[in-house]
Amino acid sequence: MRTDDINSGGQEAPNSIKKQLEWATKTLFSISCSAGLDSEVLLAFCLQKNRTYLLTWPERELTIDQLECFQDLIRKRLQPQPVAYLIGSREFYSMELNTTPSTLVPRPETELIVDTVLDLITDIDSPKILEMGTGTGAIALALKKYQPESNLLATDISQQALEVARSNADKHDLNVSFLESNWYQHVAPGKFDVIVSNPPYIAADDPYLSQGDLPAEPLMALSSGETGLEALEIIIQGAENYLNNSGWLVLEHGYNQQVQVTEMLVKYGFCNVKTLKDFNELPRVSLGSRK
Repeated sequence: MRTDDINSGGQEAPNSIKKQLEWATKTLFSISCSAGLDSEVLLAFCLQKNRTYLLTWPERELTIDQLECFQDLIRKRLQPQPVAYLIGSREFYSMELNTTPSTLVPRPETELIVDTVLDLITDIDSPKILEMGTGTGAIALALKKYQPESNLLATDISQQALEVARSNADKHDLNVSFLESNWYQHVAPGKFDVIVSNPPYIAADDPYLSQGDLPAEPLMALSSGETGLEALEIIIQGAENYLNNSGWLVLEHGYNQQVQVTEMLVKYGFCNVKTLKDFNELPRVSLGSRK
């Protein structure tokens, strides 16, 4: 395959790692704020090498098969399709997780919710944790990995998402229980030390849903209704029936939803309500306890 099939200006570029990365970064610049990183990850995937290899051997030339693989992925990225879907995985909390179009791509911002829960359960023996809307299983699996004595139940309404989550649990040899449930619907009566969730919280008419990679991700994992607060209120309102007296509810939400979420926590009887900022200094996680 000739690189000028999709390269601008009709010029055939050398097939070196360096030149292909330069071309790909320029090509993806209009649709990705991380065009260089995207290009490196996709090329490393085609070469079955790590990104360090690309920097170490920039003049090495790609084979025909490698070139075809890379250029095909760049075309798909332009649609745009998320990098995580193209290579079938995404790193989260130092774990490589399988990803498919049936699951939300784990975000770095969500690692804050894992940090928060790990801090809360430090002094609890064999803590019982319920995660709702698990998707890839990212939160539940990270908690189990770094607190092996914890008992995790992770739910999702999507059978396809649960299949991905189970594959990730098997991949990392982590014992987490999974349950198909629409929020609390099929969760058996019981008490948990922590309920945690990163639910869909984008308003249905938010233009953000049509930007970037979001159109390729499952809408039900992004938006729960007109205001984006619908799922959050269901979780907050029902939590008292599933939390220990000293248990905590920990929620991720939009950066502009802090006031509404904390007001709901207070409304439904939570104490010690507070909000934590993510690495972008945006309010991202709110939590409260039963007493």
